[in-house]
Amino acid sequence: MSATATIVAPESVAVHMERAPIPEEEEEEYWPLTLDAVTNCDLSYYACSHSANMVRDGMFAILRANEDPSIKTREINVWKYLSQYSPPSDRGFIFSAGHDDIVTRVQYHMETGHSGCSMGWTMRQIEFIAKNGLPAHRKLFLENRRQ
Repeated sequence: MSATATIVAPESVAVHMERAPIPEEEEEEYWPLTLDAVTNCDLSYYACSHSANMVRDGMFAILRANEDPSIKTREINVWKYLSQYSPPSDRGFIFSAGHDDIVTRVQYHMETGHSGCSMGWTMRQIEFIAKNGLPAHRKLFLENRRQ
């Protein structure tokens, strides 16, 4: 008789919001809100240009999803939505596509070819940025690099 076990992938680590919701007039400081802002976003703190490109593609996907008719007609701000969303702990982002319409649309609008691992990693980076802002992401990344 063999025992079975459920193994949860490390991608299921939760990211918690560390600040109050962002007032609308301050959103631009936290999230790139236009295609030009994403293009000009300084992601040079990534040592790997491929990683920076995956995160940039995730940000582009959020803006594309904002314009998707299935989301636009419901007047959902995808950055705000993601700032309050966490995937189910038993699925993470890798397996939540199809279970949450907004996350599914963001992943659909990504143009970088992803494996399950790179999609989960990219979505965790996007989740942190959505919940804590791009300046906090940069700061945390640089602090971790110094250690």
